[in-house]
Amino acid sequence: MLIYVQGLGSTQALQVAPETSIASVCEQAGVESVQWGGRGLRGELSLADYGVYEGVYLHALDMLLGGAKKKKKRVYTTPKKKAHKKKKVKLAALNIYKVDRGDKVTRIKKVCARCGEGIFMAKHFDRHYCGKCHATLVFQQA
Repeated sequence: MLIYVQGLGSTQALQVAPETSIASVCEQAGVESVQWGGRGLRGELSLADYGVYEGVYLHALDMLLGGAKKKKKRVYTTPKKKAHKKKKVKLAALNIYKVDRGDKVTRIKKVCARCGEGIFMAKHFDRHYCGKCHATLVFQQA
């Protein structure tokens, strides 16, 4: 009987008997294993055992390299760092301005010379710092 072995790029026609084993069919076609009807055919059984008939297409399967071990999931010993949440300060304007007895308003915080009015500098223990333009004014050491 005539069967076809369809590989990756070509199809081969083979003239075989129904009693021929699957291993000899694979050897004649030059492939490692074959598949028919959605299942792999074992080498020790014959074509007649699987019910293969005239004009059937067997699909050639080649073994692939790979199958490496999966990478282990990393276990962290320290807890995650929590993101900073901005705190709402009531009457925050009282930290920037001071009202005298005579209803005179004065600024407590220093204004940035580069950025202009409305941009205040942060006061650290040794310097004033502008968060917008990154200007730094260092205090004089006494």
